[in-house]
Amino acid sequence: MTIIVASLFLPYTPQFEADVTNSDTAKLVESSMIKMDCNNQELGNNKQERSSSVTSANSHYIGLPQEPQINGEPLPRTTVGSPVTAVNYRNEMEMLSSEQFLEELTANATHAANSGIPQSNKPASSTSTAQRPSVEEFFSAPSARVCSPAQEASASSISAGHATSSHHNDLSSNLMKSPNLLFDSHPSRARSSSKSAVITPVSKSVPDVDPAVVDVAKVREEFQQQASLPSMKRVSGSAAADSSSGSAGSNLRYSEKFHDNFIEDTDSEDDIDSDLETDATKKYNVPKFGGYSNNAKLRASLMRNSYELFKHLPWTIVDSDKGNGSLKNAVNIAVAEKTVKEPVSWIGTMGIPTDEIPHEVCHEISKKLEKDFNSYSVVTDDITFKGAYKNYAKQILWPTLHYQIPDNPNSKAFEDHSWDYYQKVNQKFADRIVSVYRPGDTIWIHDYHLMLVPQMVREKLPKAKIGFFLHVSFPSSEVFRCLANRERILEGIIGANFVGFQTKEYKRHFLQTCNRLLAADVSNDEVKYHCKIVSVMYAPIGIDYYHLTSQLRNNSVLEWRQLIKERWHNKKLIVCRDQFDRIRGLQKKMLAYERFLVENPEYIEKVVLIQICIGKSSDPEYERQIMVVVDRINSLSSNISISQPVVFLHQGLDFAQYLALNCEADAFLVDALREGMNLTCHEFIISSFEKNAPLLLSEFTGSSSVLKEGAILINPWDINLVAQSIKKSLEMSPEEKRRRWKKLFKSVIEHDSDNWIAKCFEYVNNAWESNQETSTVFNLASEKFCADYKASKKHLFIFKISEPPTSRMLSLLSELSSNNIVYVLSSFTKNTFEGLYNGVLNIGLIAENGAYVRVNGSWYNIVEELDWMKEVAKIFDEKVERLPGSYYKIADSMIRFHTENAEDQDRVPTVIGEAITHINTLFDDKDIHAYVHKDIVFVQQTGLALAAVEFLMKFYNSGVNTTDNSRISLSRTSSSMYVGNNKKHFQNRVDFVCISGSTSPIIEPLFKLVKQEVEKNNLKFGYTILYGSSRSTYAKEHINGVNELFTILHGLTAA
Repeated sequence: MTIIVASLFLPYTPQFEADVTNSDTAKLVESSMIKMDCNNQELGNNKQERSSSVTSANSHYIGLPQEPQINGEPLPRTTVGSPVTAVNYRNEMEMLSSEQFLEELTANATHAANSGIPQSNKPASSTSTAQRPSVEEFFSAPSARVCSPAQEASASSISAGHATSSHHNDLSSNLMKSPNLLFDSHPSRARSSSKSAVITPVSKSVPDVDPAVVDVAKVREEFQQQASLPSMKRVSGSAAADSSSGSAGSNLRYSEKFHDNFIEDTDSEDDIDSDLETDATKKYNVPKFGGYSNNAKLRASLMRNSYELFKHLPWTIVDSDKGNGSLKNAVNIAVAEKTVKEPVSWIGTMGIPTDEIPHEVCHEISKKLEKDFNSYSVVTDDITFKGAYKNYAKQILWPTLHYQIPDNPNSKAFEDHSWDYYQKVNQKFADRIVSVYRPGDTIWIHDYHLMLVPQMVREKLPKAKIGFFLHVSFPSSEVFRCLANRERILEGIIGANFVGFQTKEYKRHFLQTCNRLLAADVSNDEVKYHCKIVSVMYAPIGIDYYHLTSQLRNNSVLEWRQLIKERWHNKKLIVCRDQFDRIRGLQKKMLAYERFLVENPEYIEKVVLIQICIGKSSDPEYERQIMVVVDRINSLSSNISISQPVVFLHQGLDFAQYLALNCEADAFLVDALREGMNLTCHEFIISSFEKNAPLLLSEFTGSSSVLKEGAILINPWDINLVAQSIKKSLEMSPEEKRRRWKKLFKSVIEHDSDNWIAKCFEYVNNAWESNQETSTVFNLASEKFCADYKASKKHLFIFKISEPPTSRMLSLLSELSSNNIVYVLSSFTKNTFEGLYNGVLNIGLIAENGAYVRVNGSWYNIVEELDWMKEVAKIFDEKVERLPGSYYKIADSMIRFHTENAEDQDRVPTVIGEAITHINTLFDDKDIHAYVHKDIVFVQQTGLALAAVEFLMKFYNSGVNTTDNSRISLSRTSSSMYVGNNKKHFQNRVDFVCISGSTSPIIEPLFKLVKQEVEKNNLKFGYTILYGSSRSTYAKEHINGVNELFTILHGLTAA
């Protein structure tokens, strides 16, 4: 038995390395069709020699980082993160004061906002950026006011006179081109070949065609076959070196085995470093003087060179930094700790474009992944993948699931073929799962990219054990219904045995959506649809406390903490970490912080808000709006060189730095407008074990449902409330901080990753076993049902419906009653019944569980005894006094005693038991009976429903409109709901009877009657259909709910 985990990206990815001295590679570089990241300057120098018109600092073609130098000598590389190990780098930087760092950092952020391009991705400028150090260097830089002993020692080793201005400029420029240089976590980088560079192919763009007038399939085929210029992608220096040492390059990680835990939108942020999903921002390169030749031979040659390059390049398998980091962490931890004892196999894409890679190489990579990493790759062409992922999943599904309904009809995502791409990628995954599956395996499918996969797998593996988990939010039905393919998506999801969500709210939205859009029967934890039951539960994901705690004890974290204390001495730190997109509420957060400072000016010099933004910006206008507010806030300071109220970092930090910031934070602020489970909150809570800092958390995040007991919940739309909450958090007493933190800590421990894994597999197993049991219970054969209906002439349908009918039910009943005898049985009174079914002509009604029957528009009384009702009412008066909150209702022929609102629910069973015993003993000889159904006590004359059905059988089998009235009196009440006498109802005997309803003491005698009539050959076809619970003695057929029954009936009316 194996657990098959299907996610969009595999935990592992292939990595190619190229020899930068190769002439073919150099030609591709010069033609600006290859982007790569080298480990030295060699290719950069060659490039300058061949193209003197482009300087190394401004090169758009390569952008290779150079080693920082002092007096012409390269600085040695060091290990990660520790301020002490970075001393040699800071010697040259000692000339920059902390005021200069602050000024440069602010300028950096403002410049990035104005351009709409993250500074780390922009080409360096000798005039505007030459002196800007990296964000990490800012954290490691010594303050002019406070220096650590290590820094003082470093400062004394180089005097100001030994460093020239040009040296300073060169070093700053180099740092800007390689911002992670000082935080190289892998010493092996220095040992890498000086002639190698990590390269990655770049996928082609989706063709811009109109499927209404163009054959999309043909255009796509032509587009893929055309001799287009090959392209490759440059990988960042840190990521390349991380990968070359055999581990992922993610900043946020617990260890080399584990990945970024910022789970909720991990895939929405994959475009940080992947050309698989980004081509919206295009950078145009100006060719050297004279341009480049564009003849067919050169183009074909370049294409062959690119293809041959990847054919012969050495490659290795490394950890991938794409995909859902929290899922990978949780599975790896569960396997390591033996929570999951079965072997785990992964199914997903390689994480790189594959069109430029020869098929035989792809095949070798797939074999390697399968053999050594237990990972099975899904290979699809780049256009299909990008159309499915970037166009449909990211531009249609992602915004809609987060209440941001896309409304740009000109976008390629809105064209029909983006849905076609999505279906094809999902089918690829389903086919791969089926090929790997063995009987007894468990299939676990993840997230919104693969919503169609469960049903696709179910069609080929009807007995498989399938689970699906949605890591992002699920909106209300009114939002989800805006999707054009909403039914297909829902049906795809409920192909699983178990569907999991992060919160109870998302689960409830899903159940309501299935009920309203699919007409599925739902209960608190189940969807019943097409003869199957799908378990729907919520299980919030978490982090591993013990592993994170061990990370907090690392020397690098402790050293960074000390540096942060010195850097912001006597300052209150508010830390925030978000993806850069509109749903994170960044602008509203800054506006609230501005309001707080304006209303409390004494805090301007005392508080610093550090906003960490990860992910590149694809919305320059939104970034500009944010930076306008940031500049406004910083202008509140009397001297920005001394006090900067906002530090806006638009790039990720090393994990040790991030943990250190969390440990030293005085508050953590999450102001998202809509978000799933934000695990940064969990990490902050564990990190704040010493300071017990408050957590300000948006009530619109999934995390709020888990952390609501200890967090300060805020409404991000209420700027004034958020401003007040910031002040409350900073002024909170140590006792209240500790009390709140203990509640938060308890929630994190209870909802850790190990428990999440265990819960999910428990739910999957229980749901599968339940379906196996119900599949053996006399399920209705709809084909035989329809065939018997057509083979008979006179049909009688009796439906026991306890709830008010929906518009769909009324419509189907109207169609069915036009050619058949149709009755509805319920406990409703006559007046209520007629009001509910007033729009259905020719329908018959059986009110108050059989006491009254309306035939041909007139009511017949079946009930005989009513004298008992006054005495029963007196009994219930006594019970109501003894059980506050209970009440009873008196109808024409029955009394109902309700206890659902009783104050003391523990006494309800005792009171009900006493009432039933008292009534049944007192009226035993009068044929009056009390029984309980769904926690309601009914008191009524026995056998009324059975007498009503017997009356109807005689009535319609008599041949004429007469009957024995010995016990039936005709009332004078009539109704316009009946139109004329349908004479064909009296021409033949009833030869087809269908009685359906949920199990109860009322309907069981009716099932028994039909069974007896069939056995006596008085009835040709008799169907007794039970829906809901299958605890019935006499029903022969079973379906999951009344909605499923009406779906089958729709087939009859349409035939």
